[in-house]
Amino acid sequence: MRAIGYSYLNKHYNLLLPKLNVEVYQDPKAEVESTIKYGASKRKIIPGNRKIKDTPYDNMVAAIKYQGIRLHFFAAIFKKVDVVGFTKFIQHKPNSIYNRVLWYLYEWLTEKTLELKDLTSGNYINLFDEKFYYTLQAGDRNKRTRVINNAIGTKEFCPTIRKTSAILDLAKKDVYEMANSKMQDLGEHLSVDVIGRSINYLYTKETKSSTEIENESSSNQKTKRFLNTIKNAGLFELTKEKIIDIQNQIVEETKKTDDYRKEEIYVGSTIQRLGGIDQDVHYIGPLAKHVPSMMQGLLDTHDKLMIDASVPPLMHATLISFGEVYIHPLIDGNGRTHRYLIHDVMKQRESEHKFIIPISSAILKNQAKYDNVLELISRPIMAMLDWELDNEHKVIINNDIDYMYRYPDYTEHVKFIYEMMNTAITKDLFEEICLLLAFDLVKSYINDCCDIPNNTLDTIVSIIMQGGGTVSNKKRKYILKYIEQDRVQSIEVYAKSTINEIKERFEVDVAKAMNNNL
Repeated sequence: MRAIGYSYLNKHYNLLLPKLNVEVYQDPKAEVESTIKYGASKRKIIPGNRKIKDTPYDNMVAAIKYQGIRLHFFAAIFKKVDVVGFTKFIQHKPNSIYNRVLWYLYEWLTEKTLELKDLTSGNYINLFDEKFYYTLQAGDRNKRTRVINNAIGTKEFCPTIRKTSAILDLAKKDVYEMANSKMQDLGEHLSVDVIGRSINYLYTKETKSSTEIENESSSNQKTKRFLNTIKNAGLFELTKEKIIDIQNQIVEETKKTDDYRKEEIYVGSTIQRLGGIDQDVHYIGPLAKHVPSMMQGLLDTHDKLMIDASVPPLMHATLISFGEVYIHPLIDGNGRTHRYLIHDVMKQRESEHKFIIPISSAILKNQAKYDNVLELISRPIMAMLDWELDNEHKVIINNDIDYMYRYPDYTEHVKFIYEMMNTAITKDLFEEICLLLAFDLVKSYINDCCDIPNNTLDTIVSIIMQGGGTVSNKKRKYILKYIEQDRVQSIEVYAKSTINEIKERFEVDVAKAMNNNL
């Protein structure tokens, strides 16, 4: 078997790019196209009767034909391609669809012009096939090649989402409709007051969870600042100044800034070894000199998606939020800014929704999955980077692979964010509303038979709820200051009954949820 498409090009140009999940090979003995397992990955086998010449240019065509457009590959290829030979190949069939795509890609990605005459006839074709990729409905028309650039991004930053069967199924789901539908399960128990109070709590939960993901302590002042930032998501235009302002609101005073980072940055942890302190480096951001153009590309991509509005809001939010965290434009606060951007983009796309879905809480409970998704981009980058740490533990990058950061595939990231949103809706959002419902019922029962100040009553109800309706001897002494023993017993009976009814009807353990929220 011989390598075809990107596999061929990777070897031919010595690109040393990580292999794709599905590599393409041609078997002269094969009569039909098939896909086989190849260890942990797969191989697409092309029949031997298909004529694919053993040249890099024919394999560029084969790459697009069988594996779609992988921008990071072409960005790397065009740094090494024989421009004269490439030009002759295009010139031989300038009206060919694949040749026009290659022609356009070269001039778009390199900003160089091939010595070819402009096309003067022929229909316009799309750069990305909308059957396989999410694209803009109306792209930019290039008269020279008669190609419509319908990419969702720009040359500076252009993520892709492939239309796999799983992604197409997810695209049909509206997370806010899912949340509303789930809350309607409560029927007559659902009230505006309960929803309002749950929203306030969920904002706080989102704030604390986002900080805990970073393994940071959350001071009251920092929590309040981030809480205020989350509550105001979607109110402002997304600009460089706004992103920096967000960062300044959520970091310590000493880490505030007025611009993107000017130095190289890495994410890691300190390890104490016998020989001294060492750094376990997990991820290195792009060269600082590329950050302004990449971030401008990200903001331009956001603008395109806002205007076009055909890409589902949660996919839009995924692209922008993960783009920010991989570019890592700030010295500190990139992770929290990343998760803030999910809410910000969602609110900008659908401002009529008044409640928050606590996705950070879901991520916190699924940290291993989150790390695995982040590694889909970070691991190949780290494998390709030539880097070192100096004596002051500052990172030095010896090679420039900016295309690995500029042109990511976020298909799996989209799947992850949808999964986390679903978890947040079915677990955190619904649990909190059920918890408030049970809390209110028990509080109302006690209030009908006892005259207790409201703040004290809230404390008593919390104690009862934490015990699943039973009060420990230690805490019973406190409650007996306000309620007689016989009434405490009847309250316990009612509280247990209420908690069990909610558990049976809605499958929510409110006592466990109460203790988890402490």
